[in-house]
Amino acid sequence: MMETEVQITLLFLGAGILAYVIIPGLLVIWDRVLDYMGGANTPK
Repeated sequence: MMETEVQITLLFLGAGILAYVIIPGLLVIWDRVLDYMGGANTPK
């Protein structure tokens, strides 16, 4: 069954691309949330 192997490969590839795109975005958003909650006392 080659089709299942192709589907599994595409699934892992898609998951990897999603993680590659989403994780840095989440880190940036979390950094901004911490800055917002910390107030304007942190010099930028």
